[in-house]
Amino acid sequence: MREGTIQPLEGRSLVRFERRYPHPVDRVWAALTEPDQLRQWWGEGQIELELVEGGRFDVVMTGPAELIGAMMEFGGGEAALERHDIVLQVDPPRLLEHTFNGPGSVVRWELQPDGDGCLLRLSHTIGAPVGPDSPKALAGWHTMLDLLGSMLDGAPEQWTRAGWERNHEAYREEAGR
Repeated sequence: MREGTIQPLEGRSLVRFERRYPHPVDRVWAALTEPDQLRQWWGEGQIELELVEGGRFDVVMTGPAELIGAMMEFGGGEAALERHDIVLQVDPPRLLEHTFNGPGSVVRWELQPDGDGCLLRLSHTIGAPVGPDSPKALAGWHTMLDLLGSMLDGAPEQWTRAGWERNHEAYREEAGR
């Protein structure tokens, strides 16, 4: 079984992940909230994040090329390359919640100490109901959390379509059972 789950939520869907990283909470928090670190795993581009409720979380993607192509294909064209989100809740270094591509979609990052590491809980409330595209959302977040882990380990990797496709196929197979 893959680690991500998706379930119906009042006409929408809720994606959830739990992942343990062998790094302290402060280190993971910095990777989630400092633009220079975000660019190492999220993708190249301009990132502005104001860590206050009501603050801006703006992302303009410029690379890598494989990620840009996939975002345009799956995310709705060029509009997918530029996001203007709002920080809804922030409690450093434990909680960051923000909109994601509009007000009907909310991402929540929760961190808690776990021994000598950190437990990250990610939830993403998506405006669309659970359906045939749900494995794409699961594969997307799974892949991004893998990239976060490699960056935290000091060996940042770039997003690749092959990596996303491996995750997508696994979630599609699981959904078909």
